[in-house]
Amino acid sequence: MTRADFRTLFLRALNAAADSAEAKLAEPVPRLFRVELHGAGCAGSIISVDEAINRLYLADDRFFRIVDLAVTQVLSDETVVFARVSGHAPGPFANTYDPSDLGPFKQIAAEHVIDRRVPTG
Repeated sequence: MTRADFRTLFLRALNAAADSAEAKLAEPVPRLFRVELHGAGCAGSIISVDEAINRLYLADDRFFRIVDLAVTQVLSDETVVFARVSGHAPGPFANTYDPSDLGPFKQIAAEHVIDRRVPTG
């Protein structure tokens, strides 16, 4: 899997997390993402999608096995997605959480989604 393919997969996973948040909040959330990354050299830093990809993409044939994802905050123009890398040793894509769908990206349910949008009107 190339870096470009991985980026596409990660964006699909982020959008799936946003879909879950929309269902919980019963209204749309922004599709401009920031990532609160735990693992892969980060300790909860909120970073851009591109920076997250730089940290999560290891090689064409080497991947983290599980990366938990859940929306934790909705801002006026961005959605913050919690991402946590499991402690498993990286390996081939076939050994990721769900190689037939989102690979290492596992959707988890956030107990609370904080809505920090400023009301309009």
